[in-house]
Amino acid sequence: MTKKVGSLDSHGAPVIRKAVLANSITVAELDSVQFTSGFAALGTTGALVAGHVMSLSTNNGVGLLTTGAAGAAVGSFVGTYLTASDNQTVGLVKADIDISKSSLYSMTPDVAIGTTTGSNLVGYHVDLADEDNTDESTAATTTAQYFIWGVDPEDAANHVVNIYESQVYGV
Repeated sequence: MTKKVGSLDSHGAPVIRKAVLANSITVAELDSVQFTSGFAALGTTGALVAGHVMSLSTNNGVGLLTTGAAGAAVGSFVGTYLTASDNQTVGLVKADIDISKSSLYSMTPDVAIGTTTGSNLVGYHVDLADEDNTDESTAATTTAQYFIWGVDPEDAANHVVNIYESQVYGV
């Protein structure tokens, strides 16, 4: 689970970039994403991070009504959406992506925090395991996708991180 917990910028505002989502992906609000072939795709281990999904909408900027699954009832959207196989050309469902390196997130590691030395300590870095979990075993003082600010004081199972290896702003 990922949640936004603050900002390193005293103004606290995110930097939002709207992008069409890739075909056939299940994306949730706050997922880590990368830009691939001109579209927003789910974040993966080792790839530069574009940002985190803040909201999802139609091509016209209207909120989504369903989960995107075939036969899904109107009103079923609760923050997760399955894009169609032709989303890049027809559906054009978009994400508002916070691309700021200053935004702070509480992210859950794929295994218990502190299993690897440094995964709970400020000054270490960590990679993604998938779009919404960090790979606890990659914690190191060398560069990685996210910078660790220590354990989340509101959720001891998570660490607070910000984007370090940015696809937009570089390292």
